Amino acid sequence: MESKKSKSKKSAARTASAKLPGTPAAKLPRAMRPAVPASYGFPTSPKGLLDWSWARERLTGSYNYVIVTVRPDGRPHAMGMHGLWADDAYYFGTSPETRKAKNLAANPRCILISENMEELIIVEGTAETVGYDQLPAGASDASKKKYGWPMRPHKDGVLFRLSPRLVFGFPLKQITTAVTKWVFA
Repeated sequence: MESKKSKSKKSAARTASAKLPGTPAAKLPRAMRPAVPASYGFPTSPKGLLDWSWARERLTGSYNYVIVTVRPDGRPHAMGMHGLWADDAYYFGTSPETRKAKNLAANPRCILISENMEELIIVEGTAETVGYDQLPAGASDASKKKYGWPMRPHKDGVLFRLSPRLVFGFPLKQITTAVTKWVFA
């Protein structure tokens, strides 16, 4: 059962993030079915595919995320994160001394996972360092509302933007009809 504090944080996250701009319709990803073994029984037709707004709303409203990176020796590394989904990208800050930052410096490919396993969103993409001047308008204020602190330059910090290549949506209650993969050009 979800605590009142957790529900309050999630509500604040949705409210704060709702003010951030989305992506113009011309840049919307292409929706399709993921490739899975036929024995899974998932549909193959486009009927029932989720709209990109479904995934965007859940990524924006997520309070916690998990980022998966790859160490230089090939071993995976996963870490819980706070960040913002805005303009169809994920923005997060960290110290350049963290394992995730070191991993991303060597290999920018990574995975982002939203917090709700019953409406699971998995983002495959690449992360690049960006300047704070490259944050979407309103992102710092949205971070302040969502987490209690703004996104602003830190002398010992680095800002990343994770741009999606593929996004998977697995709504548990609709898993046999609505599982969707979005492909970004």
